[in-house]
Amino acid sequence: MAGGWVFDDYPNIVENAAIHITQGHSTLAAWVNSAVSSPSSFLRRPLASLTFSMNWYAGAGDPSPFKITNIAIHLINGVLLFCMLRALLQLLGLRQDGFPAVAQTTLPDRAKGEPFDWAAATRVALIVSTAWMLLPINLMAVLYVVQRMESLCQIFILAGLWAYLHGRWMMLTARTSRRDRQGLALIVSGIVFGTVLGLTSKETAVLLPVFAFLAEWIILRFARAIPAENTLANSTKKQTTDARLWWTFATTLFVPAALGFAWLLRSALRPSSWAGRDFTLAQRLLTEPRVLVDYLHWTLLPNPMVLSLYHDEITISTGLLTPWTTLGAIIVLAALIVLAILLRNRQPLISLGIGWFFAAQLLTATIIPLELVYEQRMYFASIGVLLAAGTCLLGLRRRITLPIVRGFLVAVAILWFALSTHLRAREWSNPLRLAVAEASYHPTSERAVYEAGRLLLIASNYEPGKTRDDSMKYLRQAAAIPGSSALPDQALIMLVDHDQQDDDSAYWDSMVRKLRDQPTGQENISALIALTQCYRHGTCKFDLNQLQRAYRAALSRPHTIARLYGAYATLQFDILHDDMEAEKYLALAVAGEPSEPAYRVDLAALYARNGQTDKTLEQIEALRRLNYAGRLDEQISKLEHAVEPGKPITTRRDSKESQ
Repeated sequence: MAGGWVFDDYPNIVENAAIHITQGHSTLAAWVNSAVSSPSSFLRRPLASLTFSMNWYAGAGDPSPFKITNIAIHLINGVLLFCMLRALLQLLGLRQDGFPAVAQTTLPDRAKGEPFDWAAATRVALIVSTAWMLLPINLMAVLYVVQRMESLCQIFILAGLWAYLHGRWMMLTARTSRRDRQGLALIVSGIVFGTVLGLTSKETAVLLPVFAFLAEWIILRFARAIPAENTLANSTKKQTTDARLWWTFATTLFVPAALGFAWLLRSALRPSSWAGRDFTLAQRLLTEPRVLVDYLHWTLLPNPMVLSLYHDEITISTGLLTPWTTLGAIIVLAALIVLAILLRNRQPLISLGIGWFFAAQLLTATIIPLELVYEQRMYFASIGVLLAAGTCLLGLRRRITLPIVRGFLVAVAILWFALSTHLRAREWSNPLRLAVAEASYHPTSERAVYEAGRLLLIASNYEPGKTRDDSMKYLRQAAAIPGSSALPDQALIMLVDHDQQDDDSAYWDSMVRKLRDQPTGQENISALIALTQCYRHGTCKFDLNQLQRAYRAALSRPHTIARLYGAYATLQFDILHDDMEAEKYLALAVAGEPSEPAYRVDLAALYARNGQTDKTLEQIEALRRLNYAGRLDEQISKLEHAVEPGKPITTRRDSKESQ
């Protein structure tokens, strides 16, 4: 539970002023503003943000309450997983035991003659749940605070899936039509509410209907029991395919999926969508099969020295044979899909596990221009992997071959998972130790090496000595990695120009070259913002012309994003005192991200300063439309007073530029 903040914790929590609610500023407007403050998604993920605000309120910014909350969420997920798996295995047993409510003609041939061991089902559910909770790859969704978005979302996915499976049990064992209808209501509620509530934490929730559909298609086959009212003892229940289930999935999965895919594809085909990435859509689709194979390796055979917060060193695939493992990975994944189809009748749990693994990657491993690799993306997918592996090792029969060997393998696996997770957690307990370890394990990862240099620089307090020398060594190493961002160069400039100007020309040249030649990603913009703030605060003494040159290099790239325009407007207004240029670039920022109120507040303030009343009122009206539950009342009030004669106003700078 010890440790600090890392990577995306900063823009989402540490530098997000809306999250920092304290006892003296706890108002409805403040809580609403915190709920919609996340920069991670256009849906804002309000529930996750509210829990961050609650932790900040309780601990005044101490990371410990955040991590304790994440552990509690993970434990809840473990319990829900056990309940969901046990419900799934009960339904499988219902089919294999030939319960009267299930159509015998739809049963797998081999399953009909094999007795189902209910104790074995509970054992498999317990072992898979325990292994999942201890899985090293899932540590990222627990100790990496901002990934609460993922783990909190999974509460609703697992609960919704459990509700679906229990509803199907009610339908298939119904003695009355009323109970059958109650079961149907439960499955619909589980899918709908699980998805909607999950979306308040992360978009992964849209996959809940996919998981439920796979369970239905592989395990239950849309079977329906039509109970004969009041004649249970003498009835042989008529079995049919339940058309109501098809209608349920048509409305919750097939139609939304078609519409969503069309919308996502339209966005993915726009060149501007990939402006901040160093890969194209085609390269992403070629690279992701290798990533998925790595995920399987890291899940089943975890190595603490391979698992990492950062995997930016991955080689991007540019063809089927460049690198050659691209084609190999595609063949492996294709073989798994074929295997899942072939085992649908004979080994449905293995088939379902493979299906859940692939389904969990539908958003993060396809056409959406996300980063290529993150371990937390296996949080649900690892359930499928362990379900398939656990079924292979344990089975659901009363007697299995080589029980001692199988039990030994399961015990060794769980112990190794626990030990590896413990070793990783120890590294995470100290931010500097974690950074140095990550840089040591991943010397070609620019992010890992840069983070080690950055934290060592902070630890040195810029004072000469071994710590600062080590920091410079790491920063130079990071800056020299092919494809590295401008962040290491920015840190080196801040180091050599701290309180005095020194020879920084080589670092500026390197930074300008990267900004001119590389896609303008968030890290490059963060580098420019950090230098702007350092100069404005008087800490850095570099030549301002160099900073302007760097901005011009970044702005020369096609498809500039709003955050860069906003950052350049800050430079123009706060440092160069050029209101005209600041207005121009803030207007571009507003056009690029019209739902971000901070840009509109600053633009309206500049218009008011320069007597442009009509333009000011136009921005005020736009802010009113964004003013949910009064979260912008204070800013709007100041702007309204500013358009009155003789009322001065200053601009606000707590916008995205600080993230």
